Amino acid sequence: MSQSTLTATRTLYRLIGVEPTMEAMFDSIPAAKLDEIGAEFRPLNHLGVPAIALHGRFSKEEASWCADFSRLTGWPVRQPSLRSLGLVLFAVDGHAYALAYGDGFRLVPGLLKDRRFGLRFVIRSIDPEDVRAAVARTPGQGRTDIAVLPGGAPVGTLGLDTYTKLVQRMSGRLARPELTCERIGGRRVRSVEGGSGLRLPYGANAQALISDVRTIAKVCRDELPHPQLEFVDSVVPIEDRSTIVLLEEAVDEALGTIDGIRAVAAVPSDCFVDFARSRAIGIRLGSGDERVTDTFDLDYVRGRLRFHRPGRRISALRQGQVTLYRDRRARPGDVIRTDWLPRWIDADLLQADGRRFILMEGEWHEFDQAYLTGLAATTRRLIVPSSSVDLPPWFEGDDEEAYNKSVQRTRSGFICLDRKTVRTPLHQRNGVEICDLLAPDNTLVMVKQASGSAALSHLFNQGVVAVDALLNQPEARAGFAARVAALGGERRLPESFLPERVVYAILLKGHTELTVDTLYPFAQVALAHAARTLQSHGVRVEVVGIPLADSLEAGHQAA
Repeated sequence: MSQSTLTATRTLYRLIGVEPTMEAMFDSIPAAKLDEIGAEFRPLNHLGVPAIALHGRFSKEEASWCADFSRLTGWPVRQPSLRSLGLVLFAVDGHAYALAYGDGFRLVPGLLKDRRFGLRFVIRSIDPEDVRAAVARTPGQGRTDIAVLPGGAPVGTLGLDTYTKLVQRMSGRLARPELTCERIGGRRVRSVEGGSGLRLPYGANAQALISDVRTIAKVCRDELPHPQLEFVDSVVPIEDRSTIVLLEEAVDEALGTIDGIRAVAAVPSDCFVDFARSRAIGIRLGSGDERVTDTFDLDYVRGRLRFHRPGRRISALRQGQVTLYRDRRARPGDVIRTDWLPRWIDADLLQADGRRFILMEGEWHEFDQAYLTGLAATTRRLIVPSSSVDLPPWFEGDDEEAYNKSVQRTRSGFICLDRKTVRTPLHQRNGVEICDLLAPDNTLVMVKQASGSAALSHLFNQGVVAVDALLNQPEARAGFAARVAALGGERRLPESFLPERVVYAILLKGHTELTVDTLYPFAQVALAHAARTLQSHGVRVEVVGIPLADSLEAGHQAA
């Protein structure tokens, strides 16, 4: 039997606020939606868990494009629009789930979907060296960045700012042998995508499906994210109810002022496709008429909320709706989807005590703390306990030039290139220093003895400038190859040489060890930016502390 008959690629959602009973799961689907699709449904006793299946179709006697087509061509056309769907609702171990077929995902209200369910599994189950895509939101700006690498690449090459953005979706190569698709598929490469939903090949029969769902739940509950992907979990919604109440009171007050609150419109992470298809957007606040335009009119929302009574503005916002229409006439049959209004607004609230909170997709986040947490995690990941290059200790009294020369003298295969610059059209006057040391495996090593952030910021930027020159300036590649040939004996580099790794080797004055606690805060910021740039070019980054030689070693050197 082929794998295609043993598994089926679908999207699974975990439902929140829904009791794990057949009745509660069925009631979670709006009755109006069931009527609209002419739903047929039946219980699924053979699954061995509470389960119900339903199917139907969204139908329209005349597709939205027909009138425009007929008007232009003079050819009366009346084609129907049919979109079929299926949905399986089931409960496993006290949790409710929905498995969507076709347009079945449109039946499940957004507020009932665990928005990070799929993402939570993905960052624990994909190979971080083979990430295929990521979607990330910049808080307070309404900006969404989408990076796609169909062939897969290390997560660092996606250019994600790991401490000032909220990753909302990610896909990559699945590395989870417990799942049905991995057990039966041999060495076939499979992708998994996770955001609010989790899309992967699930077992096609009841026993295999339930087994896969239990595996997924166990992974999310018991395992930590992969170290290279843990930054995704560093920004989580605020759950403390008292804090949320205080924030909403502040927003309610701000919405009543002329300037209002710092806010921008933003497309929710699961709405990109529907937003691109829409030709009109409707906004409804309260029981008033819907306002329909071809854009999301945030000024209209502000104006309407400003005239609500104090204490009622935030509730009015939360009761608002956004509807996307596939035709500018915005008729009931043209509806693509209807969403909760707060999901379409990013609000930025700076409290009197200096703390910064962001309302994003209807949930509050504190990004100052997330920034610090993410920055520390990035630094901790880059500082390696043992470097890929073998560097000797630093002797008291040596300057950088003396140390670099000692490495070439005492370590086979190293070439000292300290102060050996390469001239290019962009660096004509002083040239660019590619590295202080070239390791035997052609790793670029940047060396610095530092007592403050400025020197280290210069060091980290040196690596970025050097790699940028090698990537984009043929004169830099040729000049660097010539330097290596002149100073490295029989060592030769191809003129097309591009580095695969940069090592920052640091002697931190006044500290016996280089750690996230001893590296200066401003230097951590510079390091994080440098590492993100280098990794986006496919260059691996390491930071290693150089120890001071002890008195015994110093005595041997003096002798």
